[in-house]
Amino acid sequence: MNVVDLIGVWVGVFVTLMVLSFLYKENSFFRLTEYIFIGLASGYAFAASLRLFINQALTPIFVNGNLTFIIPVALGALFYAQFTKKYSSLYRLPLSLSIGYGLGVTIWSIFAEFFVKQITATMIPIISGNALVTLDNVVLVAGTILSLSYFILHREQKGVWGRFTKVGKYFILATLGAVFGSTVLGRMAVLIQRVQFLLGDPAFPWRALGMGTPQEGAYAPLAIVAFLVVFGYYMYRDRNRAKANLNEAKSKPAKA
Repeated sequence: MNVVDLIGVWVGVFVTLMVLSFLYKENSFFRLTEYIFIGLASGYAFAASLRLFINQALTPIFVNGNLTFIIPVALGALFYAQFTKKYSSLYRLPLSLSIGYGLGVTIWSIFAEFFVKQITATMIPIISGNALVTLDNVVLVAGTILSLSYFILHREQKGVWGRFTKVGKYFILATLGAVFGSTVLGRMAVLIQRVQFLLGDPAFPWRALGMGTPQEGAYAPLAIVAFLVVFGYYMYRDRNRAKANLNEAKSKPAKA
């Protein structure tokens, strides 16, 4: 048995239960996990950004001798001009360039992904030799047309047109229900995996996640007991402290 992996399993159990303790009420254990997560995420983001800057800017300039990288470095440095009063307007130059470039790339990618591909996906033969394929094509084409018709707002949705758009609304509701259901199933899968981890289930992918072996995972339930003891003692002390503060406040004479 690896002692380091065993400690890692116990730390994982404690962190998981500290997060889940918020289901009882907000407490110091949950806030501690928030601070740890934010601190680790910030530190990792800073280290990753620094490494990216070294690899993508400093190394090409000072190691490879590619002086053209001085231009993006200078533009990036102008972002810090906003911290000065005299040269604060200079940061608008790199900001406008980044926003303009980002919008140009994003608008086209969104247009191509959600508009062009949706149109080309409906350009299919309705009738095919396979009955299931035919049904799938009919639902795809009809669902697209009916769903779009629901958002044609310049015409009042009454009569035959109203019944037509109402079917489109049902297509939209069915799609939203399917998306929500898949989201819930995804969250349930994560929860089931966490429960497997807490119970030390051998079916949990211990080696795949780099968390040791089922041998160390078998001691996870003991960590649950240890956490419940620590958490119960903390809540007991916190409740007694709150009662003492309340009694002290009541015993103080009211100011005239």
